[in-house]
Amino acid sequence: MKNKWILITLLVIAVAAAYWFGKPGGSGNKELGIAADELTSEILAYGPRPPGSDELTKVKSHLAKELEANGWITQLQEFERDTPIGKVKFSNLRARIAVETTDTWELDVKGILCAHIDSKYFKDKEFLGADDAASACAAVVVIANYLALHDREQAEQLELVFFDGEEAFARDMTILDGLYGSRHYANQWRTLPNKPKFGILLDMIGHKDLSIRIPADSPEDLSKRMFEAAKKEGVSRRFGTAPGSIMDDHVPLNLVGIPTLDIIGDFSNKPWWHTPGDNEAIISAESLGISIGVVLRMLDGLLED
Repeated sequence: MKNKWILITLLVIAVAAAYWFGKPGGSGNKELGIAADELTSEILAYGPRPPGSDELTKVKSHLAKELEANGWITQLQEFERDTPIGKVKFSNLRARIAVETTDTWELDVKGILCAHIDSKYFKDKEFLGADDAASACAAVVVIANYLALHDREQAEQLELVFFDGEEAFARDMTILDGLYGSRHYANQWRTLPNKPKFGILLDMIGHKDLSIRIPADSPEDLSKRMFEAAKKEGVSRRFGTAPGSIMDDHVPLNLVGIPTLDIIGDFSNKPWWHTPGDNEAIISAESLGISIGVVLRMLDGLLED
């Protein structure tokens, strides 16, 4: 009888913890991190994926199938741009949870969860972009499929976007070279009254010894929510603020009136950044689990307010 009451007490504590401390937490984050790590490996198996490449087309198809298996519908947003290497065809991959009663793409969404799907173009070396940004794409898919299975109401309020052409074709990004996909995507929202209320961009969030450094000019409310989520997850030491602004896919979204937070790992002193060293060996399931856990906590508040 004593053992029975012990078991009941433990069950009550577990239920209370799930209620008060959110989802999934603890070992759940670990499992999601492992899933994202495995999906990162699957993306990298296709090889370098610069814009316009067959490899990138295959990666988009792979991620689309992963999402569609859990109730998401996908579409490609295709466009062409002049670049330093000539005209290039790009396509953003978008996804929303399928809604049977109406056209899913005509519905309003509350938030955007996004990452860039291309790897930087190099003519003279193989660059896989494991953390820049295959790991972020994997994290977006894992988060999306988790919500589709466990919190469909939240999933229905999100649009997922995998931006093509974030990387510049020249060595350094300029206002004309780079952010091709996010600039094209953001422009569709420019004059619309029903813009999403927020965006969360993930970039370089899966490397070992994770240190997130959001841009100094990040939207205040989203920054506050991220730091609060990190505190609740017990990972505050991993999250901080960069000394200045950062040029990334969040910029076009902010410019058209969609407050967007760039959750980006510190790459300032990483010897692997934009080198062949950005490969599978630097990816950590633990880091991915940390990043995913913080984003899920943020979404709990953002999608229920």
